[in-house]
Amino acid sequence: MYTSGAGVPEHVSARPWRGVHHYWDSYPTGLGQHLMARVQHAKGDLRAVVRQLIDEAPWGWSSCRPEHDAPAGKRQTEEEPGPRVAPDETGAVNYVYVFDLEARRLDAFSTCVGDDGKRIGSVVFSPTGAPDLPALDLLPEERVAEPHLPGDELSAQALMDCLNGLPELKSDSAQLQWVNTAERPDHALSITFRVLIYEDGALAHVEEQEWNAVPPSARREPERVRHFLEALVEVVREDSRWLNSFWIASQDALRRSQARQRERFARILRAHAVRDLGSEGAS
Repeated sequence: MYTSGAGVPEHVSARPWRGVHHYWDSYPTGLGQHLMARVQHAKGDLRAVVRQLIDEAPWGWSSCRPEHDAPAGKRQTEEEPGPRVAPDETGAVNYVYVFDLEARRLDAFSTCVGDDGKRIGSVVFSPTGAPDLPALDLLPEERVAEPHLPGDELSAQALMDCLNGLPELKSDSAQLQWVNTAERPDHALSITFRVLIYEDGALAHVEEQEWNAVPPSARREPERVRHFLEALVEVVREDSRWLNSFWIASQDALRRSQARQRERFARILRAHAVRDLGSEGAS
């Protein structure tokens, strides 16, 4: 949180702030999206969010997001603290998120190589916690709103049935397997999947991911979820180098956009693939 000054700074060190280190996962699609969800869950009480995330966790976090084995997240301890972070000491992090309590705003900065601390986005919250944007780093393709597709609430089993009905994702060097689905503590639905990596025709290693894919709001639109998953398969099959377990698990278009049709989801996913993996796909 900012400790003095006013306005929207364009660089991470332009205003004084204090905070703690957070290990996993720091990306705007991970920690950034979770911070927005925290404010919404707290019904706009930014001070309560700061108290929980900073004041009550002075040694930092492994992850403040609820997991099945740690519903309250995983705090670092005094015996094993996280690295120190400050406006002039951001070398241990890739992204910095700072709350402006007076302005009811969350600023995001990228300290990745090439960005050097520039502001990548900001979200302003209403008094009840509603953000003015669905994400901190929207691509142009994500700035869309399409009509709702309401239906019966999607269950974990129905989601698994949908996954099992999708075309196979497989290349000469990799194969994706859907493992299971589950309801998370926040009522989102997660997907566990594996990517099997082959070298010279033999299984070399297995990457397993738990993908926090379906937010609670999307469960009320099962057709929207199906269109998103169909678009994901379509895009990955266009270039097998995009069969990347870490990239797939980071896709969050159901939270970040208001898209609902398969064609729009495909445009969003292609834009993310080019941004994240390059125009030639993943290496």
